[in-house]
Amino acid sequence: MVIETSERVIEYKGKAVASEHDPLVLILQEQLAIQKAEQEQLKEEVKNLTESQH
Repeated sequence: MVIETSERVIEYKGKAVASEHDPLVLILQEQLAIQKAEQEQLKEEVKNLTESQH
């Protein structure tokens, strides 16, 4: 296992993966959280629409 934090790369079991502190990882995590929140809001809206039709 090789850890090179200065280059923001961690080699784990022979595979290089991005460090949690990598700006790209942080951006993707933020975008994923936004998408999850939007999806939950859409689910709630669909639920409300289907309930109002009955």
